[in-house]
Amino acid sequence: MNNWKWIVLGLALIAVCIPAINWLRVYEPIAIWLEGIALVAIFVLDSREYRKQGQERLKEEQERIDQHKETAAQMDIWRKQIHADRVAEIFRALRAFENFLVDSVHRNRSFGPGRDYSEFGNLGTHPYSKIFPAYLNLQEAYYLSYLVSDPLAAYMKERMAEADGLQRVKDPEEFHRRLAEFHKNWDVYKMAAKIRELS
Repeated sequence: MNNWKWIVLGLALIAVCIPAINWLRVYEPIAIWLEGIALVAIFVLDSREYRKQGQERLKEEQERIDQHKETAAQMDIWRKQIHADRVAEIFRALRAFENFLVDSVHRNRSFGPGRDYSEFGNLGTHPYSKIFPAYLNLQEAYYLSYLVSDPLAAYMKERMAEADGLQRVKDPEEFHRRLAEFHKNWDVYKMAAKIRELS
């Protein structure tokens, strides 16, 4: 029974195709025109789609450019924040060292003539003596200044030389002369203005 279905379907298909083929032979010029119109319509639709995709690509590219600008602006803000943090850390270390020096010379006498910046006053004779944290932080600030700017690093090098110039000065008169010079150069307001200028 299935074979009959296929045979009938095949005959029906032939019966439909023969008149269509005859129609195409008779009306061939019309068929050619219809085919041409279809090709033009396909071309027009393709060109519209291509323009639409081009506009979408331009829009996506503009969005990428805008996103890149936003990212660059955000990174610039972060860079400035890091820079400001470094400068603030340097200033805090300078200020803390000066406060340490005032305390250790005038109040608790842990630093003075003939001593270095260690617990026992002579790191050479007491190798397990700890160096005062304020001095270590000052050294870190000096190294950090190289990441900020060369002029600030030069300024910090001068401050380190002044701080180091107070170590192991045996003559009390010379020590206090250097200490007075130190305090003159380490004026908080002048240091803050100079650091801002150099950073």
